[in-house]
Amino acid sequence: MFRRITNILGFPVQDLVELHPAQLTGLLEIAWNFRKHPPPPNPTGHPDHRSDVPGLAIANLPGAVLDPTSLGTNAATLASTIRFLQPGLRWDHLIYAYMIENTRIFEIFRRVVQQFVHGDRSPGSAGTMRWLRNTEELFFRDQPPFSITTLTSYIRPDRGSIRRNAYQRMFGMELNHGKDDNSPYPYVRAKAANNDFVTTFEELLRESWVGYVHRTTTTANPTDDSKIADLANSLHDMLRERRISGNLSREEFVAVSTMSWFHLTIDNDLPLFDDLGINESTPEQRLFEVAKLVGLPAHKYSRSYFLVAETISQVLAGIETGLFNTVATARNFYDPTLGSLADQMNTINTYWSKFSGRDMKARKVASDQIQVNNNEPTKRPSKTLARANGS
Repeated sequence: MFRRITNILGFPVQDLVELHPAQLTGLLEIAWNFRKHPPPPNPTGHPDHRSDVPGLAIANLPGAVLDPTSLGTNAATLASTIRFLQPGLRWDHLIYAYMIENTRIFEIFRRVVQQFVHGDRSPGSAGTMRWLRNTEELFFRDQPPFSITTLTSYIRPDRGSIRRNAYQRMFGMELNHGKDDNSPYPYVRAKAANNDFVTTFEELLRESWVGYVHRTTTTANPTDDSKIADLANSLHDMLRERRISGNLSREEFVAVSTMSWFHLTIDNDLPLFDDLGINESTPEQRLFEVAKLVGLPAHKYSRSYFLVAETISQVLAGIETGLFNTVATARNFYDPTLGSLADQMNTINTYWSKFSGRDMKARKVASDQIQVNNNEPTKRPSKTLARANGS
C-alpha cells in the first residue's frame, strides 16, 4: 500500500516515511474504506470486492489525517486525493507479500530497529529517527484497538505466524526461512490449503512459454489453448475458494502493507542508509549490506524477488477476476500484441526459474523433484519457491 501511495499518487517517499504514525495508520484505514467495492454481481472475495468488513469510520480517525495541511507542504493534497479521487483502490495480491518476505527483509530490519533502540547504533539524522519511530510503532508492537490493521489477539498473538498461515492457506507454500537460527517457525497449518497451487501455476508458466515461442507458428503448433484456459480456471477456483465471504482479506491487506513499507525503504535513498554507512544504489545491494551489518544474511536471489513481486501480484489478481479463463482469451497469456499479460508471464518465467531452481522454459519435471524447505518437518512438507537456505 505504501508503494502505491508514492507510485500512483506521486507522494514523496521521504515525506511519507516521516509522517506521524497515527497519520500512517489513518491512511491505511482510508485505503481500506475506499477499496474497490462495487455492488453485485462481483461476489465478496473478488479482487474488486475483497471484503465487506468495515474499517474505522472517518469521524473516528485522528484529525491530523483528515487535514491535508497537517501533512506538510509537499503533501498538501495527499489525504484528500486518497479520500476523494481514488475510490476503488486495489491493494496488491498476497503473493506480493510472500515474494518480498522471502528476501528476509522483515527479519533484517527488525535487527536494525533493535540495534538502534538498544543503543548499539545511533541515528545521526532526524529522518532516521522518524523512520525508526514509525517502523517500530507500525510493525513491532500491537496495533491500536479496532483498527483494520489489528490482527493479533490471544488466539493468534504473533504477526509472523499470521502471515505464514495465510501463505500456506492461499498458496500451499512456506517461506524459504524459519527463525533467525534456522529452526522451524511455529504457526498453525490449516487443513484446507491450496496445495496444488505451485504445480498448477508452474504448468501455466510452461504452457504460456510454449505459446510464446510458437505464437507465429502456422503448422504443427504445440500450443494448447484449452490446457492454458483449464490451468487458469483451476487457479481461479482454488484462489477464490480461499476468499469466500472475504476470507483472508484483512490478512492480505496487512501483509502487503507491511512488506511494502520495507520494500519502499530499501528501494529509496533514505537518510537511514547514510546513518548506516551504506552507499549502494540498488535495493538488493542495499539489503545485502544491511544484512551484513546486522549479521543475518539476505536471500541470494533477493533481486529476483524484488523484480517479480508486483508483476506476479497483477497476474494473479487478473486470474482471480476470471478475465483469461476461457479458450477464447487463453492467447493473452503468450501473445504480446494482445496486451501486457504475455510480457508479464515472461518476466515471471525468468525470475521464478531463478529462485525456484526449476526451469519454467523446459518441459515439465516430475512432481517428486519439487523441492521443499529443509526448515520444515518431513511430515506433509509444503512447497517453497526458493532453494532451501539459499542465502
